[in-house]
Amino acid sequence: MKRKLAYIFTNIMALYFLISGLSVLFDVPAKLKRIDLSAINSDGEIAFILIYTGLMTGIGVANLLLQYFSGTWVYSVLLTTIIIGMFIIFRIVGSVMVGFLSPTQTGFLAFEFIEVTAGVLLLVKEKFRIHMP
Repeated sequence: MKRKLAYIFTNIMALYFLISGLSVLFDVPAKLKRIDLSAINSDGEIAFILIYTGLMTGIGVANLLLQYFSGTWVYSVLLTTIIIGMFIIFRIVGSVMVGFLSPTQTGFLAFEFIEVTAGVLLLVKEKFRIHMP
């Protein structure tokens, strides 16, 4: 059962990264506006596509390839949990630097805490240990 839940979790998270990254390609200005950014010219839009779409889809593809080549869900869950954990840390750091935590950021944090908690629980239940050479 745990194995099935772990694969469901990794596949949902891979889909999340892929959809989130690729959705930018359908309307770059709308995505920029949604996160209250603007590009000065087409080079700015290309840079945004490169950074956001490249990273998010890269994470999704890496997640799936780790599952496929390792034959286990453990590394995919570890990757996802670390990345979402970094989202949490730097969302908080950014909010402290700006001076407040907006309701939008609070909503994202709530979902990210749920995702990280699920990943950590799966890893702990697996008794995952990093073996140092």
